[in-house]
Amino acid sequence: MTLTPHMSRRGVLGALGLGALATTAAACSGSSGGSSDGGSGSESGEGGLFVIGTGVTATNQFAKNFNRYGGGDTAPGLDLVYEPLFRLSSKDGGQLIPMLAESAEHTEDGLQVTYHLRQGVTWSDGEPFTSRDVLFTLGSIYGTPNPEPAEDEFVWLSAPVETPDEHTVIIKYNSDQRQQEVNLALYYPIVPAHIYQDGDKLEFPQDIMDNPIGTGPAVLSTFDTQLVTYTMRDDYWGGTSQVGEVQFVPSGQAGNIETQVTQGNVDFAEGGAPGVVDGFASAAETNRYAFVADGASQGIIFMTARPESPMADVELRKAFRAAIDYTAVMDASGIGYTLPNAAGVDPVLNASLETPEMQEPMALDPAAAKAALEASGWTVNAAGNLEKDGTEHPLSLQIQNDNATFMVTMPIVVSNWEEHLGITVTFDPKPKDVMDTILSTGDFDMVATGLGYPGSPWSNYTMYDQPILPIEEETNNGNWGRWAWGEEAEEKMAILVSTLNTPETQEQIAEGVQGVQQAFLEQAPHAPVQGGGTGIMYSEMNWTGFPAPEDVDYFPRVGGMGNLTNLLMAVKPDGGSPEPSPDG
Repeated sequence: MTLTPHMSRRGVLGALGLGALATTAAACSGSSGGSSDGGSGSESGEGGLFVIGTGVTATNQFAKNFNRYGGGDTAPGLDLVYEPLFRLSSKDGGQLIPMLAESAEHTEDGLQVTYHLRQGVTWSDGEPFTSRDVLFTLGSIYGTPNPEPAEDEFVWLSAPVETPDEHTVIIKYNSDQRQQEVNLALYYPIVPAHIYQDGDKLEFPQDIMDNPIGTGPAVLSTFDTQLVTYTMRDDYWGGTSQVGEVQFVPSGQAGNIETQVTQGNVDFAEGGAPGVVDGFASAAETNRYAFVADGASQGIIFMTARPESPMADVELRKAFRAAIDYTAVMDASGIGYTLPNAAGVDPVLNASLETPEMQEPMALDPAAAKAALEASGWTVNAAGNLEKDGTEHPLSLQIQNDNATFMVTMPIVVSNWEEHLGITVTFDPKPKDVMDTILSTGDFDMVATGLGYPGSPWSNYTMYDQPILPIEEETNNGNWGRWAWGEEAEEKMAILVSTLNTPETQEQIAEGVQGVQQAFLEQAPHAPVQGGGTGIMYSEMNWTGFPAPEDVDYFPRVGGMGNLTNLLMAVKPDGGSPEPSPDG
């Protein structure tokens, strides 16, 4: 099927609908999203159509659920409707950037925060955004206040949320909750009290909202189980976009969405199967692929807490960490992820906070690997197993067998260890339920899994700032190797826990980051192989102006609050000029 002058991209996408898109779009050619015909613009004829491929539910249909707090699957595009008080920057280790709040003032003990809200913001139904909306949203999240909770009871608030005026909110906590700003920015947008609230109750309704009302740049236009359309607002507080309408369509399988993007029927999508760098990116001159790092990482955790495990020896851990050809492993993955530093975070995201040594990504160092192996006192016998004091210890590397990237990359890691250390390690994939047990019980020497969380420096390392249970007890705090990083690192982590990441606190944040990262460098609790984040595939057939991730202070992707909004403000049809960021 080809597009005629009488049939725009919108017409094709709308006609496909109801499940046909995934199989039919691959046979369609594209037309310009920035053309002046009424079919590819907004309903008023201004702005172009921007099409996003995104995932659907197990039934291969979008859920008609626009209640962000109602539970279950939600419709696509909610990050264009609802907004948080702050968003996280993709620079300086995830600084807080104002959105619906202009500032947050915390007391020295972290027990109270005063928000000063942005003025002049309206909900999409024309009602003003006020402190009442923040009171309802955060009051619903935090629950009933109690200044004297029992020892085994977790209660957020010591007093009811206060709203002294329409643009001021005061919250009083039972414990230092400064880092709640990070969680609020990542997961908790503000919703309209005049829609959600029932009397004086602070409780999210569980029923489905058919018509979402938000402060964001878009309003729902039409909903179908496989085609959801939003119209961009011309009264959005953050400015206007040259995009008139945004459509979400099912992404389908990796090959299918790559074909849709290549042909111009989809402008943007997250994802990318192994091989996307060479395959999709070379399929058309207008195809582009980038990996958007988020500060998390995946790799190999060493068991530090079992005395009988060879990996309890720090020199042996350093040997295994140095004997990996990280660049070769990355190239084999075919998804172009970024390489983390020795502390397991993206060095670019945290560049302004780190020492020069930690701004370097992981790299193979065979000489250092062999020296560390010798220093450990362990030898390698004829079978390729480690041996010490007459005891032989075979090693295995366990991974979850549905991790497609690990299934490609971890055999290369095992091969690297044999090549550079002479050690034979068994590659041992396991199903998820088995892996869950292995992780929680710590019954392993080496295991490939997630190493740290995305976001700010506090969230990068928070899984290691938890009580370490004895090895015989099951745990679920994420510190699977049960690594105790020592008093100095603990003191530096306390800085990150008690300091908001803002332009004014960069020296404090840097002190905390550098102290914690030094512990990772010296003690090698893991080998960070793969930077966390999301691949993005897009076409410049209809739109240009897509930013390189390293050039902007947001994550140019579909997910994450504030990200897609900023992206839609940046793209332009037919060589037009991009609009300024909604953050000003």
